[in-house]
Amino acid sequence: MTPEEHESLLKKAFDAYLLVCGQPGCIPSRPYLPYSAVDLKGLRWSTMGDMLIEDELRELTNNLNAWLGALRRWHAWQIVMGDHSEDERWELEHEFVTPLATYCLFQPSALRDTITFVVTNGMHQVLKSVEPSYPDRLPLDQVPWEKPSYSTRRKKEAQLAHIVTRWQEGALLLNMLRKLDDQANRQATSDFRNLASHSIAPRFSRGITRTVTRTVVQQTRLEPRGDGYFHDVPVPGQISISYGFGGTDPLDLNQVREANVQQFAVAVACFDHYITLLKTTTG
Repeated sequence: MTPEEHESLLKKAFDAYLLVCGQPGCIPSRPYLPYSAVDLKGLRWSTMGDMLIEDELRELTNNLNAWLGALRRWHAWQIVMGDHSEDERWELEHEFVTPLATYCLFQPSALRDTITFVVTNGMHQVLKSVEPSYPDRLPLDQVPWEKPSYSTRRKKEAQLAHIVTRWQEGALLLNMLRKLDDQANRQATSDFRNLASHSIAPRFSRGITRTVTRTVVQQTRLEPRGDGYFHDVPVPGQISISYGFGGTDPLDLNQVREANVQQFAVAVACFDHYITLLKTTTG
């Protein structure tokens, strides 16, 4: 494809994309989350507590809406690419879809941690106001003279559970939160987010990655079985390095997009549970 042909392809495809975006049918087919999901006007808990809750709830809403917009644009491009040849689809995917898909596949993990952070801070402020004896101290608060460190997800979610499980809605939120970035999603996406962050992620549509693998395995030795044959026996405390041929298949864009849409729905359900929690404390 010449530079002129490439430019013409992009222009025509983008015109088609604008038409698709202007029509209903892109998934998720829902409106953006509102900023007025809960009435935070007027004093509810404390002046600074109100401001903190409102600020962080707004940012959570921004993050969810950004994910929603990216998913809709991704689907629009999938629709547009269906009318092009394989080589043209590859060009359009590289130009427009790969950045959107990469961003979206990072969001289940990112939103799980963001929701944990926002709900922990918010409900801590609520408890400060409704329980006079409740201390303004979180289990994972760091004292200023200690070296800064980041707690694990397990510890942060345990801290959240300590705060919100006193409400039934809080327990529902926790159960839903654990479905974000869960094992089923990692399997559906070939653990894309972790591999992209720490090693080599699978490609989209075509191209195999990690064709040669290096793994650490239990060292073994051959011992006679007594019948003229030998078998492998583990050597306690010893390891060996194994090299072999592997290969990670590319991800199907439609399949991983559908899985990501389901994860977005889980994140929105967590958001709704948090809104309900806030409303139950406003009287």
